[in-house]
Amino acid sequence: MAIFEKKNIPVHASCETVYSFLGDFRNFEDLMPEQVSHWKADESSCSFTIQGLADLSMRIDAKYPCSSISVVSEGKNPVNYRMDYFFSAKGDDQCSVSIVFDVDLNPFLKTMASGPLQHFVDMLAEKLQEKYA
Repeated sequence: MAIFEKKNIPVHASCETVYSFLGDFRNFEDLMPEQVSHWKADESSCSFTIQGLADLSMRIDAKYPCSSISVVSEGKNPVNYRMDYFFSAKGDDQCSVSIVFDVDLNPFLKTMASGPLQHFVDMLAEKLQEKYA
């Protein structure tokens, strides 16, 4: 397993607003990088293609209002993974979000994929902040 994370991301929106946004995959297309195509989503699941790499599918496994959301890989993915979002209210119009991406990688893949996967988590954090800037 390899863990990629970004902790305590300050977001200028209420915990409820950010939780509602991240709790619906139909909103995620705005957070995806340009390399993502064939985006399909409903509230609790999504699938997409990362150009030149893989087709991925995921679903929301658990939601705890304004506390956490857990997303897991689903179907035929090249690797199994889990992404957790943790929320902490910092006032009426501010919250903190932490992203933890836990990926089942063998040592060889871990060496090759660590940089891009950490970049992916960092990019999600950045786009989330931009959305509520």
